[in-house]
Amino acid sequence: MRPTFIEISRQALLDNVAFFRRIATAQTLIAIVKANAYGHGIETVAPILAPVVDMFGVAYAEEGAFLREIGVDTPILVLMTPTVGDIEAIIEHNLEVVGCSLDFVHALSSAAQRHHRRIPVHVYVDTGMHRDGIPYQNVPAFVEECTRLDGIELKGICTHFARSDDRDCTMTTEQNHRFSSVLAQLESRGYRFPLVHAANTAAAIRFPETHYTALRIGIGLYGMAPGVTKAPDLCPVLRLRSQVTALRRVEKGESVGYGTYYFAPRTTTIATIAIGYGDGYSRMLSGKAECLIGGKRYPIVGAICMDECMVDVGDDPIRIGEEVVLIGSQGHDSITVGELADRMGTIPYEVTTLLSNRIPRVEVE
Repeated sequence: MRPTFIEISRQALLDNVAFFRRIATAQTLIAIVKANAYGHGIETVAPILAPVVDMFGVAYAEEGAFLREIGVDTPILVLMTPTVGDIEAIIEHNLEVVGCSLDFVHALSSAAQRHHRRIPVHVYVDTGMHRDGIPYQNVPAFVEECTRLDGIELKGICTHFARSDDRDCTMTTEQNHRFSSVLAQLESRGYRFPLVHAANTAAAIRFPETHYTALRIGIGLYGMAPGVTKAPDLCPVLRLRSQVTALRRVEKGESVGYGTYYFAPRTTTIATIAIGYGDGYSRMLSGKAECLIGGKRYPIVGAICMDECMVDVGDDPIRIGEEVVLIGSQGHDSITVGELADRMGTIPYEVTTLLSNRIPRVEVE
C-alpha cells in the first residue's frame, strides 16, 4: 500500500463547529460538504458532523444521494440550480432544493404529488451575484405562484454573497439590504419562512447582521478563513502526509526529474516522495513548494510527476520510510493550505478540492 494519506482531525472539526455556534445569532447550522467535503472526504467528514449540525448542504443531488447511502438521515439541501433530471433522486432520497425557476418548481410539484409527497424548497434570491436564483425584484410573484403548488413546501429563503471575504464591504452591504427588503415585502404579504439564510463562512464571521435564522458554513468548518477574514480560533482539519521512498546522491550540475528543470547546485541527496499531481498535489507547485521532514523544511525540486515528487535534502541524514508532511504540522513548523494557495496563485478552496480520491482519508483525534 502506498504510504500517502490524509489525516482528518475529528476534534478539529468539532472545535470549528463549536466556534460557529458561539458566534451565531442564528440557531440552525448548515454544514456544507459539497465537492467531497472540500476535498476532506465526505464519507469521513459527514458522520463526524451529523450529530452536531442541523443540516447538510451539497452542490448536486447525487452528493445528497451518496450521503443517504452511507446512512446520513440529517436534512440535506441541494444548493446548485436543480434540473428536471434531478427530480426522481430528490424525491427518492428526501432532499431539499433551492427554487430558481417556475418551470422547475412546477415539474417538481407534479412529480411529488404523484408520489404523495411535499418537497421542501428554499427560494433562492439573486441579490447581485447573478449566478443562480430569482432576481430579487421578482421574488414576491415567484413566492405567490409557489404557494399554489401542492407538491412543494416553502421551507426556506436564501441568497449568496459575492464578496463577503473582501476588504470592501460595499457589495455585501448592498446585497444584504436587497435581501432584507425582499423579506420585509414578503412578510407584509403574510409570507414567512422557517429558515432564512444568507451568511457563508466570511459573512458569519464578519457581518452578524446577515445571520438571520441559519448559517451556511463551508470552508470555515475545515479550519480556513477565506479572503481577508480573520478567525484565529479555527483549527485546520486536514494533514497530508507521505513517506520517503528512495534516496540518491546527485552530483553538482546533474538534473533532476522530467524536463531537466532543476540542476543540483552542489552535490546533494535527492529524496523521492510518493505523491504527485495525479493525487491532486498540483504540478503548479513545481519549484515553489516545500515539505517537512523531521520538522525541517526542504524544497521540492524539479517538475512534480504524476505519482511522485523529489526533494533536495542536502547532506541531512534522512532515512527511507521517514514521514513527510505536505500540508499540516510536524515538529514546530507547519505548512498551511493558504501558503500553498499563494504559491499556486489561487485560493485555499482549490488546493483541498484538488486532492484526489485515490488518497485515503483517515480519521484521527
